[in-house]
Amino acid sequence: MIGAAGVFGLSAQNNPIIKHIYTADPSARVWKDGRLYIYASHDISPPRGCDLMDEYHVFSTDDMVNWTDHGEILRASQVPWGKPLRNNAKFMWAPDCVYRNGTYYFYFPHPSEDPWNRTWKIGVATSKKPASDFTVVGFIPNIDPLIDPCVFVDDDGQAYFYHGGGGVCKAGKLKDNMMEIDGEMRTMEGLVDFHEATWIHKRNGIYYLSYSDNHDEGNDKEGVAGDNRMRYATSKSPLGPWTHQGIYMDPTDSYTNHGSIVEYKGQWYAFYHNSQLSHKNGEANDWLRSVCVDKLYYNPDGTIQKVVQTDNKLWAGTAKLNITPENPQNRTVHDSLYARSLILSLNGQRIAFLSFDLGGYTNDALLQSLKKKHNLSELYFCPSHTHSGASDRNKIAAQLTEVIDRAAANMFEARISGGHRATPQLTFNRLIVRDNGHAREAWYADPEQHFQYLNKERIPFGPVDPSVGIIRIDDAKGKARALIMNYACHPDALVDLRSIISADYVGYATRYVEDAFNNSLNCLFIQGGAGNQCALFKTPTDGSEPQHFYNMVARMGKLIGIEAVALARELFPNPNDEPSMLVMTDSLDLANRFDSDVARIHFSTIVLNHRYAIATFPGEPFIKFQIDWKREMAPYAVPFFFGYAWNGGKWPTYVPDVRSAALGGYGADWGPVRAAGEGEAVLTRLLRNYYIVTGLMRTTQGPGDHRLDDGTVIWTPDWMK
Repeated sequence: MIGAAGVFGLSAQNNPIIKHIYTADPSARVWKDGRLYIYASHDISPPRGCDLMDEYHVFSTDDMVNWTDHGEILRASQVPWGKPLRNNAKFMWAPDCVYRNGTYYFYFPHPSEDPWNRTWKIGVATSKKPASDFTVVGFIPNIDPLIDPCVFVDDDGQAYFYHGGGGVCKAGKLKDNMMEIDGEMRTMEGLVDFHEATWIHKRNGIYYLSYSDNHDEGNDKEGVAGDNRMRYATSKSPLGPWTHQGIYMDPTDSYTNHGSIVEYKGQWYAFYHNSQLSHKNGEANDWLRSVCVDKLYYNPDGTIQKVVQTDNKLWAGTAKLNITPENPQNRTVHDSLYARSLILSLNGQRIAFLSFDLGGYTNDALLQSLKKKHNLSELYFCPSHTHSGASDRNKIAAQLTEVIDRAAANMFEARISGGHRATPQLTFNRLIVRDNGHAREAWYADPEQHFQYLNKERIPFGPVDPSVGIIRIDDAKGKARALIMNYACHPDALVDLRSIISADYVGYATRYVEDAFNNSLNCLFIQGGAGNQCALFKTPTDGSEPQHFYNMVARMGKLIGIEAVALARELFPNPNDEPSMLVMTDSLDLANRFDSDVARIHFSTIVLNHRYAIATFPGEPFIKFQIDWKREMAPYAVPFFFGYAWNGGKWPTYVPDVRSAALGGYGADWGPVRAAGEGEAVLTRLLRNYYIVTGLMRTTQGPGDHRLDDGTVIWTPDWMK
C-alpha cells in the first residue's frame, strides 16, 4: 500500500489583518519593490460617528500574513485648507495612492469649512517613498465636493480620477501633473444603486468599477441582513458606459463597507473593512472598523464570484434539483430522483457534499471543474446507491453542476449541530453464516437450515448499526436550512421491479423529513457502511404485486424519517462552539483480492467545530468499519461514517473487513472485492489522521520525566535535557 496525505485546517484566521489600531477604507497597491501596500483611514476611539477620523497610516506585506505598520504619514492639522471644524471634527476619510514617473501621489478628502458635507476637497500629497515623507502640495481644483478618491493609471500611462458619494460617481482624465482634470468630469452611467467607495481595476482588457451600495437593513426588502454591499460593473473603457454585473460581497457587521481589488503574486484579493475587532475589544461600534482581506476569484466569463468573508463564521449553501430522466426509455417513474448539495465555508476555505439518487457516479473532470469553479478544497460525490435509479447521461453532469451552482449563489451564515438516534432494527447482514462456518448471501435459500430466500422471516442477522445520524445546519436566526441524514442500508428492495425508477426507501425518508419541516430545508442522504447491509423490508409479506413492494419501502422510509425528524427537532447548536473545520485527505492503493487490480482511493477525516468527526470512505465498505469508527470516536467527538463518498481516485467497489473476508459471500470473497485487511488500513489512517488534524498526535517525543507527588523530578530522559 502506498499513501499520501494532505491537510488543511479551517479555523480562525487573521482577519482583521490590522489589530493594534482601528483602520478602514483600504486602498491596496502593489509597488515595484514587490510589496503590497495598504493606504487606510484611521478610526479613533472613542468614536463620534464618522467625524473623528485622522492620522493616515500605511501598512505593507510581502507574504499576506505578516504586516508592517510604517506609521503615520499625514494628519488633518497638516492640511492647509483644513480649518478647525465644529467640535474639532476630523474628516480624513478614504484615501488612495498611485505611483507615476518616480513619484507617489497620495489622494485624500478633507472639507475646508462647515458645513463640512458641502465643502469637500480632494487633497494631494507627494513623496519619493511609498510609506513616508509625504507633503501636501494642494488639491484638485474645479471638481464637485465629493469624497472617496480613486486614481487609475491605464496601461498606456494615462491616469484617470474618480470620486463620488450620495449616489453620484464622476470621473475624468488627469493631466500629467496628476493635480488637474484634463477636460470635464463626467457622470458614470450604468451603475446600479451606487452609494460611494469607487475603485477601478483592469483584468484581461476589461475595466471593473466596484463600489458600495445603499442597502440598509432597516429598509431591507430582500431578506438580506446587514447594510452596505459591494457591487461592481464592467466596461471596455475606463470612463464607461458601465454594465452592472451584481454583488461581489455581502454586508459585513459594519454599517459601511469600502473596498479595493488587487492582484498580488498571481492571486486576486478583495480588501474591505468590518467592525469585528471592536466587538472583541469590548467597545462594539460600527465606526470602529478594521481592514480585512480575502481571496477573490473570477468565473471563466470574467464575472466575479461572491467573496467569502474570513470572519471566523461558518457559511453554508444548499440546493435541490430534480434529476429524473425526462425520457426513461421503457421505464415507469414511480417517484422522482433528486440531487441535493451542501457547501460549508469557513474563512475562505470550502468543502461540499453532493448527494444524489443514483446507484453510483464518478466523473473526475466534473469533480475538478466544480472544485476550481467554486474554490472547493474537497467535493464529495455521495450516491444513495438506489438500485432503481437512472440518469440522462447527457445531462447528469450539467444537473450536478447546477445544484452546486445554486448552493454557491445562496450562502448564509450557519450554525451546526448533530447527533444519533436509535431506530427500530430495519436492516440485517445479508451475508448469513451457515453450518459449514462460511457465509452465504440472503438470496441463497437453505431450507434445511430454515434460511428462506431473501430472509422472508425478517430475522435480524448482524452485525448492524440500528441508528440514524443527523447533521443539522441552521441559519443565524435558528431556522433549519439543511440536514444530512446518515444511515447504512442498501436501497435495493425494488430491484426486482426492473421497469420502474425510484429512489427506494431513501426517497421516502428524505421526503418525509422535508415535509415535516414544510419543505423549508433540504435533506441530503449519505450512506454509511452499507456494503453488507440489506433491508429487513426486502420482500413483502402481504403479496407480490408492485404496490406491495411500494408499501413496504414506503414504510421503511417513514420509520427512518420519523426518528430522523425527532432527532433533528431536538438538535441545537452549542453556544460555546467556535466555528472550525479541519480536513485531512489521504490516499491509499488498495489491492484486489483475486487479481492484480489496484485502486488508488481518496478518503478524508473531517472535524467540524472540534465536535463532529466525519470519516469519508469511497466504494461499499462493510458495516464493521462504521461501528469501529463510532466506537473509537465516541470519547472525543460525535462520529459520522460517510460510505460511498467519492472525492477522487478510483471507485474500489466492495471493501470487506477481515472477518467478513474470511467468512465469505458476495463482496467478501467473490465479486469485485478488495483484499482482506485493506479496509482496516483505511480505517487506521482515518483514525490516525483524526489525531493529527486535531493536534493530539505529537510530532516530537513526548515528556518522559518522573515526578513525585511533591513535584520533585527524579529522572529526565536524554531527549528532554
